[in-house]
Amino acid sequence: MSAALTLAACGTFDGGTASSSDGDEQTLTVSLQFTPRANYALETDDALVLTQVGCLETLLTYDDEAGALRPALATEWRQTAPTVWEFTLRDGVTFQDGTDLTADAVARSLRHVLDADTPPRAFTPESVSAVEAVDDATLSITTPEPSALLPYRLASGNTGILARAAYGDQGIDPIGHCTGPFTPVSQVAGQSISLERNEDYWGEPAEIAHVEARFIAEGATRATQVQTGESQIALGVPVTSLADLRDDDDVEVTEEFTPRTTGLYFNLARAPFDDLAARRAVQAALDLDAMASGVYAGGAQPAVGPFAPGELWAPEDAVAPTRDPAAAERLLAEAGYEPGELSLTLLAYTERPEFADLAAVVQADLEAIGIDVEVRSSNYSAIEPSLLEGDFDFALLSRNHLTDIADPLGYLTSDYSCAGSYNISQHCDQDIDELLSSANTMDAPEDRATVYGDVARHLQDEAITAFIVHEQTYAAHRTSVSGFVDDPLARYAVTADVTLGRS
Repeated sequence: MSAALTLAACGTFDGGTASSSDGDEQTLTVSLQFTPRANYALETDDALVLTQVGCLETLLTYDDEAGALRPALATEWRQTAPTVWEFTLRDGVTFQDGTDLTADAVARSLRHVLDADTPPRAFTPESVSAVEAVDDATLSITTPEPSALLPYRLASGNTGILARAAYGDQGIDPIGHCTGPFTPVSQVAGQSISLERNEDYWGEPAEIAHVEARFIAEGATRATQVQTGESQIALGVPVTSLADLRDDDDVEVTEEFTPRTTGLYFNLARAPFDDLAARRAVQAALDLDAMASGVYAGGAQPAVGPFAPGELWAPEDAVAPTRDPAAAERLLAEAGYEPGELSLTLLAYTERPEFADLAAVVQADLEAIGIDVEVRSSNYSAIEPSLLEGDFDFALLSRNHLTDIADPLGYLTSDYSCAGSYNISQHCDQDIDELLSSANTMDAPEDRATVYGDVARHLQDEAITAFIVHEQTYAAHRTSVSGFVDDPLARYAVTADVTLGRS
């Protein structure tokens, strides 16, 4: 999961449900994995909910298959000076409240997230100095230092654009203030959001008239709803439900490689994991093959570091650690701990249904070398304060390294730089910070890949995180649905291309 879902908050608009279908007026119901918790504040992961349901749009979008940026609300972008980029806005776009998309409106929207108490990792004062309207159709963004990656930041859901009226004292109100193919009309706070087709959409209008998006944290429930027809699309289907779904002739299961790696994040700021030997002991104790084949039913592969083999950024010689309990025991003794002396708490969250089984395997593997582990599992919002405050031993986290920006720099900076906004590991190495700073100025992806490979090797060799598996993502939809694509970057679910036939 992309990081820092903030604590739960009330919704910003009235409850209700989507209208019923009349004649050809079709309603699509989709079961989403995560619940908005921050009044749709765009600096949080709530922004992804708004992009998934077809409301919020960004200046650019990232084509993960082509590995390239594509136009969205902006049609052109160019670097006019070493620290200045200009973006030309798409002509004729209006917000759903009828106001025009202008450079001034875009600048106000982007400055809102830039000025947030906790700006999103993709768009911070450390990466952006100023956002200004040049004229109605041209936006200028200045960076503190030359940055080849500034356009990638404008493809992040956190930099989605809302109309000026969306920003109120009580939070974000998305009703009538997006530009996407669907506009929100009501919500039941913490349960669902209802949308209708945007008849004035700048692109091809959607065929579907109504969308009901439900927030279902329990993976098995999402799977059941798509089987019963309560929903037509379910995201984040757990591997334990795949067999039943695949046996259902009315359901299609999709699987996609995702740039997502699950790992044990150590708290390096306190014992025992302030000691390299203790971290390596845990790394050597874990049976990654058993986890990938058992917990993930073969739908994952043992991790060779933060990046999977075959990704541009993975070192060519990277291999997954093999389980070696004898070496783990020696390393634990080197760190000064006798068997049975260490008692630790492992944090996990329920939005990832596989974490219950994964935590149990970690617990058993560490018990075998004399470490007692208590597992504390709850929804993410309940454990996040402990993570951000550094009040934990270690935690299971699933991190997508292209969600913040469509380049690993965002993830590596937030998680592993000295001042990283999600550096829960408390990792700080000035050499690594200098490497990441150098990558920001590199135009060629191959040059940046060399830097990221060096950082990945450091993280693995120093056991900064015990990387466990590289994941696939699974989704399910009724066979009556066409045009649905399970986005490996978790940005989109309901798009104008999705249609619903008669089953």
